[in-house]
Amino acid sequence: MVDGYGVKALGIQPVVLDWFSNLLRVVLLIPVMIANSRRMPELMKGRWSLAIGVGALSPLPYILVLTSLDWGAPLSLVAPAREMSMMVGTTFGMVLLREKVNVWRLAGCLILILGVVLLGFH
Repeated sequence: MVDGYGVKALGIQPVVLDWFSNLLRVVLLIPVMIANSRRMPELMKGRWSLAIGVGALSPLPYILVLTSLDWGAPLSLVAPAREMSMMVGTTFGMVLLREKVNVWRLAGCLILILGVVLLGFH
């Protein structure tokens, strides 16, 4: 909702909002990176290209959501659809990464599905 307000009411461009959000995340994570600076090269060995690819592409869906708000899509429809990514992520984690799905994740997915279905009746 805050991002929707920034895009719709304040006229902030979606890409700029995403860049500044990511900049804030980097600043907040600097202490964690410093604390793990010795382990980082070992943990990232052979994974740098994958990390760069994911880092470059992961903001794209969020920027598209903000762009749809900027173009006039109602927040009441865009926000729930965006939150459905939790369900998709849980499914991919379960299928591709063989993660165990606990009761809380499953309940969260079911609540999201129910919310989106109820919005469809509105």
